[in-house]
Amino acid sequence: MQRLPLLIALVALATACVSTIPARPLPQDDPRPAALLAAWRASTAQRESLRAVARLAVDAPGGGADGRDLALRSKQRLWLARPAQLRVEVLGFLDTTVAVLVTDGDRYSLFESAEQRFQEGPVYAELLWDAAHLALTPAEAVEVILGAPEPDAGLERGAAYLVGERVRIDLTDPGGRVRRVVEFGTGGELRRLAQSDDAGEVAWEALFDDYAQIDGAPFARDVAVRSESGRTRAALVLRAVELNPDVPEDIFRLPPPNERLDPEVRSQIPGGPRAAEGG
Repeated sequence: MQRLPLLIALVALATACVSTIPARPLPQDDPRPAALLAAWRASTAQRESLRAVARLAVDAPGGGADGRDLALRSKQRLWLARPAQLRVEVLGFLDTTVAVLVTDGDRYSLFESAEQRFQEGPVYAELLWDAAHLALTPAEAVEVILGAPEPDAGLERGAAYLVGERVRIDLTDPGGRVRRVVEFGTGGELRRLAQSDDAGEVAWEALFDDYAQIDGAPFARDVAVRSESGRTRAALVLRAVELNPDVPEDIFRLPPPNERLDPEVRSQIPGGPRAAEGG
């Protein structure tokens, strides 16, 4: 696959470390794990879409050109919707649009304004890795930013632990392997979500912080994800967050090229509503 420009990185990877606090197993009849999972799913079930202004920092040692360290800082306008629709506008000086990445769940398009360059094709699992060293599929990215993963088909509640004041819960497949881990804070808010690969290793983990009441429910405005054994780190700060906004039907598609551009360059400068800054 052709490598996409790194400045369209979508979601954040953070520097926080996995907790070293000893985990104390909870009895099987402890009511807290089931209650926490039920409350989490109930409070997030209606989250279908989001619009926000984001500030992103990505650090990936050896992830840049020719093996150099990558350090990226950018401001973005972000739209997303379940199950796997994304639009990210990377902003430059005076909030001009530098690049746009969109996917409607089936196909993606990428436009770079300076080069007047346009790419498109079917969505593939490694799209965000090629774009941003992010080990999430587009669907996983939507779930993580919304803080509301879809119910995991085939996964069952496994062992649960008390880690300091937090409750950690394993979600296992039919073979008993832990495929996801969720961790809740003292107020029942999601603090950590980790996904395992087929080999049982942690493929990525997401960390959630800076909760604010949005539409009557707590929402994490700082989202963090670490991938590739923690070698890639980033941090996403969301502001001017709107949940379930009115989303234009065509927001997750880029318009076709037009005759004003060189016919050899299949691109068109995309437009879009200007989001509130929100800090």
